[in-house]
Amino acid sequence: MPNCVCKEGIMANVRFPTCWDSKNLDTADHASHVAYPSSGTFETNGPCPATHPVKIPQLFYEVIWDTRPFNDNSIWPEDGSQPFVWSYGDFTGYGTHGDYVFGWKGDGLQRAMDSCNGVLKRQTIAQANQCSQKQKVAEYIDGVVD
Repeated sequence: MPNCVCKEGIMANVRFPTCWDSKNLDTADHASHVAYPSSGTFETNGPCPATHPVKIPQLFYEVIWDTRPFNDNSIWPEDGSQPFVWSYGDFTGYGTHGDYVFGWKGDGLQRAMDSCNGVLKRQTIAQANQCSQKQKVAEYIDGVVD
C-alpha cells in the first residue's frame, strides 16, 4: 500500500496466467494447468514455457478505489504509516486475488477473439460505475477501521 496520499485513488491490477499446458481444462490445484510467460509479459509477447506452450487470451482485472476522502494527512496514523488495509488484514497490498467464472453467452467469446474485440460493447468508466451491488451485510464499510 502507498505510504503517501494518492490524489486520484488506489489502483490494484490482477493479471491471470496466459499460457496453457494444452492438456487440462482444470487441475486439482486449479492453477498448474496454466502459467505465466517464462520471461517478459503477455504485453511484451513473452514466450510461454515449454510445459505450457499454448498462449491464451489475457484476463485482467483493474480495480480503482476512491481514496480521496483520506487525502488529509492529519487523519493518517501518527506514526507515519499508511491507513489502508485489505479486508483480510494485508497492510502491504501484495495479496490481491481474483477469480474468474466463465459467463460468455453462446459464441460471444469466440466472436470477440476472431474479430479482435470489434464485436464487444464498450462502457465508459461512468457507465461501469453505475453497475454496483447493494450492500448485503449490515456492517460499517466506510471510514477508518478501529
